[in-house]
Amino acid sequence: MDILNSLSRRRFEELDDLLAFVSIYDDHRRTRAFVSLLREHATRIRDAVCVEGGSGLGTLSIEMARLGARKVYAVEHNPLLADLARQRVSSLPRSLAKCIEVVRLPLQRFRPTEHIHVLVHEFYGQLLYDEDLWVLEHLKFRPDLVLPDGGELRVAVGSSRAYRDRVVTPDVLQRLDGVLVSGLYEERVNVLRRPVLRWRYGQGLRSVPHDLGGLRGDLVCFGLVVTHGKKKVCEAGVCPNWSYVWTLRSGNRVSFRFRRTSRGAECGFRWLR
Repeated sequence: MDILNSLSRRRFEELDDLLAFVSIYDDHRRTRAFVSLLREHATRIRDAVCVEGGSGLGTLSIEMARLGARKVYAVEHNPLLADLARQRVSSLPRSLAKCIEVVRLPLQRFRPTEHIHVLVHEFYGQLLYDEDLWVLEHLKFRPDLVLPDGGELRVAVGSSRAYRDRVVTPDVLQRLDGVLVSGLYEERVNVLRRPVLRWRYGQGLRSVPHDLGGLRGDLVCFGLVVTHGKKKVCEAGVCPNWSYVWTLRSGNRVSFRFRRTSRGAECGFRWLR
């Protein structure tokens, strides 16, 4: 979904965030995966003080209240989303609504007055770190449990012959050398085995040593895998919220660099020849 008319920068960013969350909630597999993760940790959530970071419309906050959380802070910096979340909470049964407080702030500025037992978030970008995982490394509080607590960017190599068509021809692909393209192809990739980046709460982002030299093919696909502990929560190609990212192969090793901006993280990418 794109905004087509001219708006002030502030208004555009508010509405752009709102539409992004509409798209996220349309990904029912993603929502089910995160709700299942919460239910797996229901004993940690019951009677706990919880936070949903970047809460949007508050879906996971409401689920934590249903699981018996004593208090849930739904922290959302976008005023449109925060207002919509308050409306949703106000329509809940009083026993649930009284547990949830919508806080309009960026998560990194949120200073709770009580200890936080559980933090739930979904700050993953299509390239793992290109959205807001940075925020979790700059919190004003330290939760006992972060859900989910990890993720990887994995890679697959294949032949462009299996994907190209009358439009995306070899000539077109050659012009994309060194460019990462989201959603160029939507076909399911069967093998995303080799991680090139790994993030873990409390440890940050790190590159994973890799060499694609043993793999044949001229087309490279990257895909996000969200993890908690050693368990896969969701991944690109299964949860449509995260598209595969494609590029023409120009080597056997890659380098990613991320720079913090006002709207997430900007990705720098190059082949190590």
